[in-house]
Amino acid sequence: MMYYCPVVLLAIAIAISAVDAKTILCGGVNYTHTIGWKGNHESCVYQTMDDARTAMANYLWKNIMPYDIPRAISLGFDPSVATPPSSNVGTDIAAAEKLESMQSSSRLLKKSLQTQPCVDGLSDGILNQTLYYSLLAKSMYPWADVIPKDIYMEYVVPFAIANEPRTDYRQLVFESLRESLKTWERPSIYQSQIFEEDDIHQTIKEVVKLINTRLWSILGRPNKPIVFQAGLTPRIYDPLSVIAYGHSSCTGLAVLLISALRSVGIAARLAGTPAWYGDDEKGNHSWVEVYVPGEDGGKWIFLEPSPGIAEGDEDTANADDLDRNPCKRWFCKSDRFNGSTHVFATLYTRSEPSVFYPMAWGVGDKGVIGLDRSEYYNSLCGACP
Repeated sequence: MMYYCPVVLLAIAIAISAVDAKTILCGGVNYTHTIGWKGNHESCVYQTMDDARTAMANYLWKNIMPYDIPRAISLGFDPSVATPPSSNVGTDIAAAEKLESMQSSSRLLKKSLQTQPCVDGLSDGILNQTLYYSLLAKSMYPWADVIPKDIYMEYVVPFAIANEPRTDYRQLVFESLRESLKTWERPSIYQSQIFEEDDIHQTIKEVVKLINTRLWSILGRPNKPIVFQAGLTPRIYDPLSVIAYGHSSCTGLAVLLISALRSVGIAARLAGTPAWYGDDEKGNHSWVEVYVPGEDGGKWIFLEPSPGIAEGDEDTANADDLDRNPCKRWFCKSDRFNGSTHVFATLYTRSEPSVFYPMAWGVGDKGVIGLDRSEYYNSLCGACP
């Protein structure tokens, strides 16, 4: 259920008529009960937590990746009461067959959970933790209010980025970063406010740089931050493996940074090329794209993880950020982007997929939906010396 607040709408109309380039931070009556989504014409649309949680769960199930269908119950889904997944099931015959049996067996699971709420933790699986922290971040951090609902669903809520092992990282990462983000944390009772658009957009950029600076030491061992080590995808690739080993290659580091940003309500996705110059022997690379709201639907800006920054070195480390000149990054050069290098970004929504995200570590794997970003990067980086 969604509803509009007339008093809030009146206040917004008055404020906007007086000043341009403003944006609404919706907040809520109490973020343990409701959350606000930015609607049309700078209005706020409020939704109960229960309704928001149900909508998120249905979205994740409807667009579930084929790898996750056989273990959907273990992840926390109940297929017997959800809308069937999208057409991606057809890409995996074994998964489709498993789904049919799951929709029957899950009814028994649901009945057993009613009498035994904690059967091997199934009632509190990865799905439940993902939904809880997606809603908590939406409620606690003001930048989440300027992210459109469809973008938040696509690039914050999902527990998966690509075909990495599914692990329950959200609570660990959220709580690890919370102290660093105390400045922006808002109280549980928070009313709608009008802010300068540039201020909140700059806040997103500031938070992204702070996380890219501190993440590696916060989640690393004492005096030993997480560092880069080549050739580890897909062995050390998911967030918890990267944290446990303390190192990973570009893809694992990108996945960890994306996971951290999503954990605190910032929309982020994996981007990269499966082969420089279209030649597998030239190697591949992965990086991160972050959504910054704005006019014309906002924009996606890329950056690289900056691992290896030790505690105490943050001020001099100069971690990568969203304001950096793209040409300053080692790979954003005209010799690499001469039209022969193809770049893709990940998607979660699976309606009528036509592009797949090609993974150098999973040649031929069509389980991840993609977005072709080649034109953008060849235009942007192709102009760099």
